[in-house]
Amino acid sequence: MLDCLMESFNRSLLTYAMAGLMFLSVPLCAHAAEAEDKLDATPQTTQKKTQTDSIGIGLYKKKQYAEALPYLTADAEKQDSNAQMALGNMYSMGLGVTVDQQKAFDWYLKAAKQNHAYAQLYTGYYYEKGLGTGKNAKEAFSWYHRAANAGIPNAQYKLGYCYEKGLGIATNPSQANNWYRKAAENGSAKAQLVMGQRYSEGKHGKQDMAEAAKWFYRAADQGFAPAQAALAQLYEMGEGVQRDEARAASWYTKAAEQGYSPAQNNLGFLYDHGNGVIQDYVTAKKWYEAAAAQGNVQAMYNLGQLYQTGHGVSQDYSMAVKWFKVASENGSIKASNSLGMAYLDGMGVEMDPSKAARYFLTAAQKGNISAQYNLAILYIQQPEALAKSGINASGAQALQWLKKSAENGNTAAMEYLADVYRDGKLGQRRNIQLADSWQKKALETERKRNQYAVVEPLPTINK
Repeated sequence: MLDCLMESFNRSLLTYAMAGLMFLSVPLCAHAAEAEDKLDATPQTTQKKTQTDSIGIGLYKKKQYAEALPYLTADAEKQDSNAQMALGNMYSMGLGVTVDQQKAFDWYLKAAKQNHAYAQLYTGYYYEKGLGTGKNAKEAFSWYHRAANAGIPNAQYKLGYCYEKGLGIATNPSQANNWYRKAAENGSAKAQLVMGQRYSEGKHGKQDMAEAAKWFYRAADQGFAPAQAALAQLYEMGEGVQRDEARAASWYTKAAEQGYSPAQNNLGFLYDHGNGVIQDYVTAKKWYEAAAAQGNVQAMYNLGQLYQTGHGVSQDYSMAVKWFKVASENGSIKASNSLGMAYLDGMGVEMDPSKAARYFLTAAQKGNISAQYNLAILYIQQPEALAKSGINASGAQALQWLKKSAENGNTAAMEYLADVYRDGKLGQRRNIQLADSWQKKALETERKRNQYAVVEPLPTINK
């Protein structure tokens, strides 16, 4: 099951549109997830264009912002909503003027009050985020609603979000779904991604991965990187589509080349393991580094793995530890377990069983089954060394962690428990029936285990 699909773009570009022309790409703010996909339609206007209006807009389109400013200001003061919209864009991004979100909001609001649909969308956004004005969820909902009813797909998406999260209105799952679907059908790539996610999670009733794939494809075909990565993962795992690792690599590449770090990491994984592409550790390293530079924790861990094994780089345990530490500090449970192994074996660091135990414990408490097993074995094999550091390593604790690891699917732990009960170890009485039971579970688990590695899931959508 594809359980999570998307993270924020680190580029926050909106294409502003108005009255028969498509405005330049301008970020509304630093909250990229709110402004990822381009506006999908060019609103029509019934206003007559004056010569001054034409000059101001013409200069704006030519990126001659300073020259456009007086013309646009003159028209805006005459209640020209298109000029007001343009000024809002300029003050939002600092195009020919100093960035001033309050002025941006004021101009957007003036245009919105004249029923400029895109200005209504941005006014709602400014109210939602408190840009240039105080946060006001009810006002945000109101303006989103007006823009959505005017047929703006991004506003329809935001209205779905309001109904889903209870932003300015009581939560209403049915209305949320209706507006998400309407936005998706009208071409909003982000809404299409949400629809795909909902089908993949069974939020429309029964899980339907084939339907999820259809929505991911519609968004991916628009060049929306998170959807491209989501579609790639379906092809990689064979969910909703026929498994095709080469096609997965192709879609990951499209998203990775746009700078989308989850796709960069997953593409690196494919090159690392030769899945769908010719195995190439150097290329794997390149994509891992690109993702890690953006803070992708899994990529940091994967870089540590490359240095540990010497794949694509000279084997360097110290560098491996460096990347494992960075990943661990950023929340990677697997990296904490790897650090435990490094301190246990003295690989890249001085051997220190007590530090190994602490790293294992950190990962074990967060559910890492390898760390749970490693901690148990360390308790069994080196209790004296741990005792010197004030760590009480008893057989009972070791048994507890072995059981946790086994219950969570670790076949090595299952087999160890089989030996414990077969031979009466760790203070347990011999119990052949229980030993046989754990041995059978180990064999059955091994048979059911997937024969290929699964890439880490993509980050959850951040609306």
